[in-house]
Amino acid sequence: MPTRLLLLLGLLSALASASGCATAACKRVRDDRQEFLRRRGSGDAAQLVVAVPMATLSQSLSWPLSKLPPVSVPLQVPGLDLGLGSLEISLRSIQIVPAAEGQLGLRVSFALASRGRSITAIDLDATVVPQILPQSNTVRLSLRAQDLVRIRPSLPPAERAKFSAFLRNQLPGGAEALLGRGRIDEAAEKVLADLVERHFPAVRDNLLTRVGTLVDVEIELPPVPLQRVVLRSPGQDLELWLHTTLPAAPLAAGPARLPGSDARLVQVRMSGSVAAELANQGIARGQIPARYDESGEASPTGEFEAGVGWQSGPRPLRIHAWKQKPVCAHVEFAATPRLSAERGEISIAVPDAKVEQVTGAAKAKLAFWFSGLGRQTFAFSQAIAGATEFDLLGVDYEATPLRAATVGDDLFIDLSLAPSKPTRKP
Repeated sequence: MPTRLLLLLGLLSALASASGCATAACKRVRDDRQEFLRRRGSGDAAQLVVAVPMATLSQSLSWPLSKLPPVSVPLQVPGLDLGLGSLEISLRSIQIVPAAEGQLGLRVSFALASRGRSITAIDLDATVVPQILPQSNTVRLSLRAQDLVRIRPSLPPAERAKFSAFLRNQLPGGAEALLGRGRIDEAAEKVLADLVERHFPAVRDNLLTRVGTLVDVEIELPPVPLQRVVLRSPGQDLELWLHTTLPAAPLAAGPARLPGSDARLVQVRMSGSVAAELANQGIARGQIPARYDESGEASPTGEFEAGVGWQSGPRPLRIHAWKQKPVCAHVEFAATPRLSAERGEISIAVPDAKVEQVTGAAKAKLAFWFSGLGRQTFAFSQAIAGATEFDLLGVDYEATPLRAATVGDDLFIDLSLAPSKPTRKP
């Protein structure tokens, strides 16, 4: 057989082999892409939680009450012909307290004072069931003045003791020795009973009428596709556990708030898988570029389609780049994201980034992919967390990221609240 014919047959064999390899590579790339598109969630489990300090909410709700003038009532001791002046009763505070799951406890405190000096307090405790609207991503809490009419006031023993001590100080010199401490304590109980039964309802109605709605809180949750919201208040935080329809893994087991974090700040905790899926959602909606060139630069005509994943274990952040023509390739980048927040913006560092695997033939510039799509992934997470808004008694509060971190498979973002600046009308 002539040498030229042998060379031709060898060339044809090599081309056939290369074509077969290319076909196999393209099939693997297509299969990888389809498997990524078929990803599913983990069922009915919380994937995000928003922890709001009860003290912050209580302070914001109580501040308007300080403007209300007190109401005076005469101070009379039943059975004794003694005029001891008057008491001033004012609305002191609204405090959010722990309650059963799905409910919120509220304590409305009335301060009793004499000549500007605080004496004791009368509390009204109420429980409200919030209105949760997953379709509009809002939670609303409301307490009206009339909701407190049937609630009996409470005075803990410590507050009663304060009132007894006040009454003893108000009596003329020698009265305690003449009457005895036990009788004075009995008189104090009668004064309190008379105050609670006869005077307090009118004072309460007088004060509450001026307020109307005591509590009106609307929380606009992060704009994620919600399935349901579970409200809990076991300790110092109002916790909103969000179950989404995203194909994402649930939160790691543990408390809503990262131990040791600043308890004065709102904290949004999401699984790393949610951060990845939010980026994929942004890609699908055109909020994040979907196509990239070989260098990792966004380009509407780029040959690579992109996707973001989170795989528990070393280097959990995964960026995928698929090319299905003219030469098929799938590049998977992996890194451990280190997050920080400066001037209200989240920044990402990936010191251990690497190309995890390559299917087919492709050259990829690692740094560009992480500085591009990697940065946008967490910028998008920041935007989602920062979209949490609060309306407290008609005052809008904006959330600004102050800190960010990844711990295990979860992402934590701390937010500060501040009243929104009014927009100037032209």
